[in-house]
Amino acid sequence: MEKKEIDKGIINVKDYQNLLQELRGIIVKEKYKAYKAVDNIKVQTYWQIGERIVREEFKNNNRAEYEKYLVNRLALDLNIGRRLLYEIIKFYKVYPIVHAVCAQLSWTHLGLLIELENERERLFYQNKAILYSWSVRELSRNIKNGLYQKIDHKEMENTFKTILPTSVDLKRIFKPEYDLNFLAIDTNHQEKELEDKIVHNIEYFLKELGDDFLFLGRQMPILIDGEKHYIDLVLYHRSIPCIVLIDLKANKLDSRDVGQMNKYLGYYRANRQYVYEQDAIGLIICQEFGREEVVYALDGLEEKIFIAAYKNKLPSEERIKRAVRGLKQANR
Repeated sequence: MEKKEIDKGIINVKDYQNLLQELRGIIVKEKYKAYKAVDNIKVQTYWQIGERIVREEFKNNNRAEYEKYLVNRLALDLNIGRRLLYEIIKFYKVYPIVHAVCAQLSWTHLGLLIELENERERLFYQNKAILYSWSVRELSRNIKNGLYQKIDHKEMENTFKTILPTSVDLKRIFKPEYDLNFLAIDTNHQEKELEDKIVHNIEYFLKELGDDFLFLGRQMPILIDGEKHYIDLVLYHRSIPCIVLIDLKANKLDSRDVGQMNKYLGYYRANRQYVYEQDAIGLIICQEFGREEVVYALDGLEEKIFIAAYKNKLPSEERIKRAVRGLKQANR
């Protein structure tokens, strides 16, 4: 847009500048999120490469010599630098459990941390980098300045005791009720209609579920004992990270729905789960459920399967008035 158009009074200058500032903020934020997502994929990919190479090493008695041979050959065949391959192998050996690698840390952060031979020192810098959002430069400077050796005992212990923000509380992610009024669906609807409406309004549905949910597909087929089964919706949660299977029920929950979901989760864990992912989680969204039915049906599956009811219709004006009168009486 040319400046002369603003000067002619077509657009309010202040409003335009506010809009421009907001849009720049959105672009920067989304670029950062995209960069973060790509870097997380890089970390996960490198871990898988490291795990596979180390597993191959165990087949040979002379592991050190075999590792050198593998690195030289793979560097040529995969067009990857030898130094990077050694870093990838070391990364896996330092972090053999991928869930210990925190999503906030980039590959460059981790490259600095794996050079620290002292495990306690490495954990100290890792926790500090996460708690205070250190940049790579800040992490490097603090390592070079020997912050670990200089810090007092009390602060050191607090660093290890502090719960990191990467801890995922599944009960906060999966809510017991979702508001689907935006679907504008009839009271007497079928599951197919409910699914169609959700997919058509997938952006609003994901916002109602919460942050970090990504839509992968609908009616996803799986084959068990030669018979095809179809999963209503398949999502991915980036911060857990794991696949989320959703079963939609346009009626009251039946305990058999839980058994069916557990079967699907077992299939995904065995056949479609990457090594860096947490176990798949099931979410059954139904019109209503009995609380005792849920307690007895889950019985040990509470961290694997979540049950939620959905609202698809606003209460009547009279019902709202009755609820308000009830609150007033209760507060007297």
